[in-house]
Amino acid sequence: MRLFLTLVPLLPILIYAGVVLAQDDQDTMPYIQLSAFNAPLLEGWENQSSDDFAQFHDAEARATIRTALVEIGEPVAAAASDLRRAFGMEFGEPIYQNKVNLADGTWTVLIYEPDGVASASVMARRARSQAVVISFVESDPAARILMLTIAQSGDAREDAGSEIDLALSLLASNKAADLVEMTALSLPSGEWTGVVGDSTAAMGMVFGNDSYLAIGEGETENLPTLADAYNRTVLGFFVTPDNAGYLALALTASFAILALLILSFFWRSRNIQKDLELIESLNQAGG
Repeated sequence: MRLFLTLVPLLPILIYAGVVLAQDDQDTMPYIQLSAFNAPLLEGWENQSSDDFAQFHDAEARATIRTALVEIGEPVAAAASDLRRAFGMEFGEPIYQNKVNLADGTWTVLIYEPDGVASASVMARRARSQAVVISFVESDPAARILMLTIAQSGDAREDAGSEIDLALSLLASNKAADLVEMTALSLPSGEWTGVVGDSTAAMGMVFGNDSYLAIGEGETENLPTLADAYNRTVLGFFVTPDNAGYLALALTASFAILALLILSFFWRSRNIQKDLELIESLNQAGG
């Protein structure tokens, strides 16, 4: 009992250490840690990150993947503001806009094509008074690469075929019927399936109740690499939790338990002293 009471104040520390060790053991993906959020570190990409955003560039594909926390709460306005700030150009109105409910909230999916070369695929969601913006921007004149997420319709399926067909009908010049060769790819982000044609390729991955898609026109050799990097970023990103309240609660509980332990020692000491006095008085009376 005495050992148990001695270890009780240490329980919050032991629990916290166990959680940290478990996370370290399970977390094998390299991350870049910023003050407000964490984003996967894209190995092989040029790291252009700062203290405020995570940004990676692939010079060969002329593609940039960027994650930022924007001081604007409305997702569409935040996306436009961050694209303007990061790339120095106006992207205009999106050619595609929709919403998708993921595990961490409702995201707005946006695609911009401000000119005949550049395109921007964006996912943005509100984070209290701010907005998280994850963007894929490419400016390769020989390729048109688009990324988007679409909620699966109907019963749960293991492939993204229906969503690929929908995305092609909305955003590509070639339709699904023109793409006949099926492919299967196992990438770090998951298991992908896709269709290819002479100058168009599309691929999709199912995660939860949603399909994560990539469409490429022109030179599409880099499509699997780009799709994998962008969707690892989307699925791996997380806002750094504010644990100050939990720390204060744990410290308060620890000190309260320690105070109770000290009071119990004092109370038991007084009882023992009274018992000793009683024994002494009984011995004197018996003598």
